[in-house]
Amino acid sequence: MNETLVIGGTGAMGSAVVRRLLQASDGAVRVLTRDPQSAKALGLAEHGRGRISMVRGDVNEPGSLSVAVRGVAQVFCNTDFFSSMSAVGEYRQGLAALEAARGAGVDKFVWSSLDSAVALTHGRLPVPHYDGKAAVAAHIGLQRSEEMMQQETDGWYSEHVSVLTTAPYMENFQEQLAPQRGRMPDGRDGMTVAIPLGEGSSPLISLEDIAWFAVHMLKNWQSWGARDLAVVADSLTGQDIAAAFERVTGVPTAYVPVPLDALRASVPGVGHDFAAMFQFFQEHDLMGLDRDTALLRDMHPGLMTFEDWLRTTGVIVRPVESGST
Repeated sequence: MNETLVIGGTGAMGSAVVRRLLQASDGAVRVLTRDPQSAKALGLAEHGRGRISMVRGDVNEPGSLSVAVRGVAQVFCNTDFFSSMSAVGEYRQGLAALEAARGAGVDKFVWSSLDSAVALTHGRLPVPHYDGKAAVAAHIGLQRSEEMMQQETDGWYSEHVSVLTTAPYMENFQEQLAPQRGRMPDGRDGMTVAIPLGEGSSPLISLEDIAWFAVHMLKNWQSWGARDLAVVADSLTGQDIAAAFERVTGVPTAYVPVPLDALRASVPGVGHDFAAMFQFFQEHDLMGLDRDTALLRDMHPGLMTFEDWLRTTGVIVRPVESGST
């Protein structure tokens, strides 16, 4: 049966992958969800017009994972760090999903990962919601090494698993990072983009393009010259981001750097994690050092820059916050 299981299919990335799967093939899609009656699950199922089935389950329950993968040909897996709030917890979820798929003989498994900030900074700068996913990718690599050592000709981790390493979503600029209409630092009326980016650059990619690469990987298995793929579409400074908003809207726009300490204090429980991510972007050129952009654009000529994405989706502006001038 040509059926794909999407773990995390009701989330932002997973639902984009589900929609792309429906567009790119005539196969059925199975979605693992804790609550098949949730608004997100019902809306996605309605969108699928009979081609999407919801399976109740949880990545923390190996038994439900084993049921969910039974009979599917391929799996796309994107776990939610913030459901466990633990790098080790997400690592265990990833291993459980992999083992369930291996036990079921799944032919193709794509693990959605992020870069290992703790490794790329030589242990200096852990970013928990990055490093949990990256640890699963490292586990996949370790298993491949073991298969090579044992001279396996069809090792499951080597031939049937690929890692898709992504980057922050452009869609964040429609929500918490959306520009705010108001007075700019120079006193003019316009928009401000407040980001804790300092003088660094943020890697960016749209959810639509992540989904394109995910489905391309499944349909053209390990055909890009490697087993894994790391994607990005753009990398912009805060000034670049503000300038893109200004070009698209015609409204004067200023970048307002947010201190990392302010971010740490503003989001209880996870602010320190987000601040570490932005510090990582301030200090490490992820796109320049860790992505093959020529390969990506050769694979996907329609890959959108940030400005392309703004012109395609339109600009959402946050209302002026109480007390701002």
